[in-house]
Amino acid sequence: MSRQIVVSGGAGFWCGADGLALDAHALSLTGKRRPKVCYLATAAGDSDEFIQGFYDSLGPMCAPSHLPLFLPPFRSPVEALADQDLIYVSGGNTANMLAVWRVHGIDRMLNDALRNGTILYGSSAGGLCWFESGITNSLGFDDTLRPFHDALGYLRGSHCPHFDREGRRPTFLQMIEQGVLDGGLGIDELAAVHFIDGHVYETFASTSDAGAHLIAKSDTGGPTLTSLPVTLI
Repeated sequence: MSRQIVVSGGAGFWCGADGLALDAHALSLTGKRRPKVCYLATAAGDSDEFIQGFYDSLGPMCAPSHLPLFLPPFRSPVEALADQDLIYVSGGNTANMLAVWRVHGIDRMLNDALRNGTILYGSSAGGLCWFESGITNSLGFDDTLRPFHDALGYLRGSHCPHFDREGRRPTFLQMIEQGVLDGGLGIDELAAVHFIDGHVYETFASTSDAGAHLIAKSDTGGPTLTSLPVTLI
């Protein structure tokens, strides 16, 4: 069974119609008219605003549910994550999210779901978490961009969400050039990359100026950047 992960650069239903288009396309990859979708807002501390936004925006497109880890009513994580067509992970604080997941074994359950055919989908923190490493402002409390080396490693290499925002592009390139991070993938907001069995299958975007970019360290100078072909949805 193929292992599918969809990584958004930092946009979803909270970004209006263009962000919702990314979500809708991700849901369509399940091949189901009304897929079962479980939302994890762990990175946002189970924010009521995030969770309600998920139900309001995606509820008409799927059979929605969510897994709370901070606030009741609680559910069995095993039961909540079993037999889902897609698991959607919110943005927020990557480091805090992964710490909570590991305490409760959610990381292992997500890996099991991936191997059993569930599509894993996320944006920002919900996209960075699947890689080995990346760039984040989740460490410390001063919003500084720092390297992060403790992600789940379901996808190889490093990742930079919001690649076209917040000065992340030059910082990510510099970290790769200096060897602080391995080569990897930068994804703009309003773009997403679909991986199958660890390899890029397709890049899609809801606006013509958004895309995704492979960055590798070069022996002859600065890092090389290769923009991936994009399907406009």
